Amino acid sequence: MAKNLFPVFDVPSTLAEEPEITERYLPAPMWNVETGDFVMDGAGKLLYGSGYDAWVLWCTKSILTQRWAHCAYSPNAGIEADEAFKEPGHKAVESTFERTITEALLSDPMGRTAQVRDFVFSWEGDNLWLECTVVGRDGNTASIKTKLNK
Repeated sequence: MAKNLFPVFDVPSTLAEEPEITERYLPAPMWNVETGDFVMDGAGKLLYGSGYDAWVLWCTKSILTQRWAHCAYSPNAGIEADEAFKEPGHKAVESTFERTITEALLSDPMGRTAQVRDFVFSWEGDNLWLECTVVGRDGNTASIKTKLNK
């Protein structure tokens, strides 16, 4: 009797399960907000932060970016800071910043941000210090504190 050229075997009844993805945020190069440049090691290689750090940095940069001022960014990127500072009175300015920051952070193209809350404002002359809490879709929270210049 001739042997079969193609072997026959039984197919397993269950397939192996996919491993769970533990980190929902993708890692990214670290960015120094004060110098406006990437963070590098002594050999000039980019340093990467965790996905959580990348999300917090994205939130901070979104707050510090004037909407529609940079052609490289989508129209959803950034906040309307110039318009907010034109409002009459500090309370109106703060209310406008709360609205525009919430809109900007909730428009995260990666869908990482679920909520923006607990806004605290303090004035230093014409400059405004802002602090808020950002909540991620997975429950992670970040406290963002930054200075907005008029």
